[in-house]
Amino acid sequence: MSQLKEFEKRAEVIGKCILSLIDEKKTILIIGHLDADGITSASVMGKTIQRKKGNYIIRIYSEMNSKILMEIKKGEYDFHIFCELGAGLATEIEDIFKDKWIILDHHQIPSKEQNMKQVFNIWQFNYDGSKEISAAGMAYFVAKKIDVNNTDISWLPVVAMIADRQDQGERRSVLSLNRMILDDAVKEGLVNVRRDILLYGRETKPVYMALASMNTPFIPGLSGNRDACLATLASTGLEMKQNGRWRTLADLDEDEKKKVIESIIPHLTQVETSNEDVDSLIGDVYTLEKEDEHSSLRDVREFGTLLNACGRMKHAGVGVSICLGDRNESLIESEQILKEYRKTLSQLIQMVLEDDTRIIEKNAFNMVIGDGIVDEEMLGSLASVLSGIPRFELKILLVRTTTVGHYKFSLRRPPQAGVSINLGITVKEIADQYGGNGGGHEAAAGCKIPTARLKVFLRTLNKRLQNNNENNG
Repeated sequence: MSQLKEFEKRAEVIGKCILSLIDEKKTILIIGHLDADGITSASVMGKTIQRKKGNYIIRIYSEMNSKILMEIKKGEYDFHIFCELGAGLATEIEDIFKDKWIILDHHQIPSKEQNMKQVFNIWQFNYDGSKEISAAGMAYFVAKKIDVNNTDISWLPVVAMIADRQDQGERRSVLSLNRMILDDAVKEGLVNVRRDILLYGRETKPVYMALASMNTPFIPGLSGNRDACLATLASTGLEMKQNGRWRTLADLDEDEKKKVIESIIPHLTQVETSNEDVDSLIGDVYTLEKEDEHSSLRDVREFGTLLNACGRMKHAGVGVSICLGDRNESLIESEQILKEYRKTLSQLIQMVLEDDTRIIEKNAFNMVIGDGIVDEEMLGSLASVLSGIPRFELKILLVRTTTVGHYKFSLRRPPQAGVSINLGITVKEIADQYGGNGGGHEAAAGCKIPTARLKVFLRTLNKRLQNNNENNG
């Protein structure tokens, strides 16, 4: 049974700790992960400390390990707040930083960290961190304890929860603690929620381009095919342009949106799951009311992609600046970063799908080999997109690349795979066994394995997945 009161009490204790550090003029290092949740959680803490006139520095990292911890120690900061990083490393962090740290996270943690007071993790309170709250949500609960007026930054964890694919309720709604945060954002007039067509780029892309970029569900004949989308929509009589400008989904009225849905249905009837796929076209859409119309920041899902792009393309500082309020230089720069990110991701998808030697099919998983072409920062984004492609949707997907002395993996469990194994726990256990490190959520995880242990890691993983399938068969 979840423990909301205990959770809120711990948030209050951590809030008081941070306030006393601010009063003592201590310099606080906020350490965030490079994805949207890491960037937003670090920004929530930064904004909160900034408002109390505290001293803080934000740094974003792609991963955390003992070597990086030792580098951080050289900075001799007074205190360290780890945001969406550090789960499973609390013992090493304690050895290096003594009592000058806390971890705010939502990834599953080993039993030895369950009772550590400086670990503030939602799993300690019997909540599911994969769908009930993000790291930014954890930071937000602390921020509210520091000052009740911080409800005006509730939009940041809304961006994080959607970017982290926690919209797992009916029709892509959010649940539990995320719903509490969303309610704050709606009350503040920051976020509007409504049911609509779930096309990415609803504020920024011409309707036909938004339709072509849809991968979940994958629409045969339309996904990835702009010309076909343009022809299909035009055949319905939909007015594609107005005053010389391409219209976006946000420009359409309800009758026009029905035309869009009706034009898609014949393409989905080719798929066995067509009824489910038609249902999945409609869901909750989250709009940031204070952002300009037709801006890439107005739709929450687009905002999350923008932040992921900044992190993955090694410009996390730009993402942090946007979260902290910069709508000038950083926003202009981020648009260019997003273009490069999309181009890079598109090229990577094409390169791996056109080269059959890069795709290995095992009994229990598919593996895409990105060695030599996929930068480790892009690994998670590539895995997420590929896991939505029909070719990979029936098994666990591994996407791999090389780093110095290691192989790095990103793993995804597609919804259609029908596998119940917890990837985060599984890869952590196997990686630890072979001198690596790893972790994550039930359906999305990552790990690093020493180069020499690759074969035994893959054998062990395949066996674990097969055993799991047999036990659940």
